Amino acid sequence: MTEITDNRILRVTRWLVYLIMGLVAAVGVFLAVMSVILPFHWTDAMAQLAKSYPNLDPSTLLPHLLSIFALGIMVLGMLWTIMRKLLAIIASVELGDPFVRANAVRLKAIGWLMVGLQIVGMPLAFAAGELADLFGESDTGLDLSLNGILSILLVFILAGIFERGAEMREELEGTV
Repeated sequence: MTEITDNRILRVTRWLVYLIMGLVAAVGVFLAVMSVILPFHWTDAMAQLAKSYPNLDPSTLLPHLLSIFALGIMVLGMLWTIMRKLLAIIASVELGDPFVRANAVRLKAIGWLMVGLQIVGMPLAFAAGELADLFGESDTGLDLSLNGILSILLVFILAGIFERGAEMREELEGTV
């Protein structure tokens, strides 16, 4: 196949994927560090919060925070995996060889990871809503993203297209 030498869109996409991966890594490190440090400084943190929120119950706050941190780390792990698979797809497109079975497998995995994001997003939104309720500022809700569902369907359709493209390519190579 022919290598793509000048494709600005792919370069920008690769740059954006790396940027997203950097943000995901930074937030992941922050959540992991906070999950470890917060229990040791819980008393001091509660004393500070009690000044602004005197009715806040500290015994219910920590479990909500830790569940949000844990679910957040799960989401970040899924996002990281999606970005790694996107980088591999971008690399194959740059080499001029996108219709390979590996890309179909990657796209299916991305689709399932996106399903996972939707599923994990529900308890994450619930926990965030509960946490906001503790502060009297609930504005979060449980909602499925229609854009997310449509994106998932599109990714699975693209996986099928890539799989068929790989089959056609293999048939063509077999006849030559």
